[in-house]
Amino acid sequence: MTGAGAARSEGASTPARAAAAAATFLAGLSSCRPAAPPPPGPMASTLLATAAELGAAPEALVQAWAEIDRIATRVELRKSSHDDAPGGEVAALTAVVFDDLGFVREIDDHDPRFFLLPSVLAERRGSCLGLGAVVLMVAERVGLPLDGVRVPGHFFVRTRGPAARNVELLRRGEVMPDAWYRQKYGPWPEGPGRYFVPLSPAETSAIFWFNAGNFARAQGDLARARRAYQRAVAEAPDFAEARAAGGPSSPGVAAPGSPSASPSP
Repeated sequence: MTGAGAARSEGASTPARAAAAAATFLAGLSSCRPAAPPPPGPMASTLLATAAELGAAPEALVQAWAEIDRIATRVELRKSSHDDAPGGEVAALTAVVFDDLGFVREIDDHDPRFFLLPSVLAERRGSCLGLGAVVLMVAERVGLPLDGVRVPGHFFVRTRGPAARNVELLRRGEVMPDAWYRQKYGPWPEGPGRYFVPLSPAETSAIFWFNAGNFARAQGDLARARRAYQRAVAEAPDFAEARAAGGPSSPGVAAPGSPSASPSP
């Protein structure tokens, strides 16, 4: 998927279009062979619909979900060997993604193909957001509770529970302390703004729209960029950067994997 193709449909983006995109994907899934993977959960459904709205073809989405299911099967098979290790299920997931399948990070090129699911899966290469989409969807598929988290200019995943662990995908799933993120990406304002807290599927989708807006802005398509920023706000009203970027005069600000934010390890 090229950058132009990945972001060509912002002008027609609405919640109704998202529902239609999801319906088209599920229709394609149901037409597959009898052994087709089960329907996606809430996070996967949202991210697949977002990819559809940003230009992914229905058949590419069906193939992407089938690949997520195949990765999940490998994780399930590997989980038993990690059961006694700290964070065993997460270790099994990251071992499959980074060791077995060879996914690598992309921190320099901000083309949408590095954050939209079908191309990330095909190329085995993604930004923090693209790798996050893969990990969140596989985790949901195997019943592993993970959440996406954002800080200024970066996206990562976190386990749930009282002993929550930050899983840094630009470091091949290394567990990093809160202080590392605060030193590297902070400071950020406390309170409203949805920093360093678990994100809902809609809030996660908003980051994809914001990054699409930043890419369009970098290409000089300011009208398309503004539409994408406005869609990000519709998905996540507390997304202050998207609200500012979509305003009448703001040039936009950094978001995870965006042209003006280049995360490093």
